[in-house]
Amino acid sequence: MNTIPQPSTKSLIWSCICSLLLAIFVFIAAVLPAEFNIDPIGLGQAMGLTVLSQPAEAINKPVVISCPTENKSTAEASLQWQDSVMISIPPNKGLEYKFTIAKGETLEFVWKSQADEKLYFDFHGEPEGSTNGYFKSFRESTQSESSGSLLVPFTGSHGWYWENKSNQTVIINLKTRGNYKIIGLL
Repeated sequence: MNTIPQPSTKSLIWSCICSLLLAIFVFIAAVLPAEFNIDPIGLGQAMGLTVLSQPAEAINKPVVISCPTENKSTAEASLQWQDSVMISIPPNKGLEYKFTIAKGETLEFVWKSQADEKLYFDFHGEPEGSTNGYFKSFRESTQSESSGSLLVPFTGSHGWYWENKSNQTVIINLKTRGNYKIIGLL
């Protein structure tokens, strides 16, 4: 007659202890770093699990990597760009970078994306005090770089909307000069 072998009490206790130790190790090495950003043994960082515990907004947040320096003397400004900024655009996100400029002023600019990644952009302006959502597009395209100058037709905020449709962060280097006030990221 066939009988099913029964495990001994010793083997059952040994299996429970091993299972408990394995569960504790997995909790310390994977769950704590991934869920709570606590990594007591450093294995979570090595496996990239600590990134999972950060809010999505913190991971894919647009940032200005470097800010403009103080205005240079008039002689220096005529020879080089007045302001230079590097802007990080997260994957599948868009952002605006703006200036306040008075009517009749000129904004000169050049921007280029890192690794020649093409971005959709809309270079536009919004009249000061407008509450109806009106804006005027000056240039709209999908390119990796753009340059030129704009004789501002009305006082208000002027700048770019860039949209990164790729799956990786794109960095833009924007250089400008003119008589304006920087608003920055919107």
